Amino acid sequence: MSLPPTWDLFGEDHLPHRLQLLAKMIDRETSGQLMREFSMSLAEWRVLAFICAAGPSSAADVGAASAIDKAEVSRATAKLVADGLIERNADPAHRRRMILAPTPLGSETHQRIRDRRRAFFQHILRDVSAESREEINRALRRIALSLVAARDQ
Repeated sequence: MSLPPTWDLFGEDHLPHRLQLLAKMIDRETSGQLMREFSMSLAEWRVLAFICAAGPSSAADVGAASAIDKAEVSRATAKLVADGLIERNADPAHRRRMILAPTPLGSETHQRIRDRRRAFFQHILRDVSAESREEINRALRRIALSLVAARDQ
């Protein structure tokens, strides 16, 4: 597999373009892996991963945290409920709000997928030193904070 043809299109100073391309490449690989190995879509994985990591949450919380639109969260939730991986319960504090929580099968499935994801990330980062990873993480954080500051002005 080669890099997308637009990787160098805008020059080396157009880092956001490359970050977007890299994210799409990772999403495509993740999507294929999830479907092949677990019969699960990327949106379904994001919903399951969020509620397993953050705890029981509303669909709105999941969507906001994962940048998934309402309809996609709804479809993913319906499939996860049908597959017995999550349950949907009424929120006692808000009559119209439902809380999503993993079932025991959902928690076990989450752990299996998370282990596979970690192995995948270790594989794609195998040629990047620990020091480089730390610097990349620091740089990404600085970029994100700069973006938040620009948005809040």
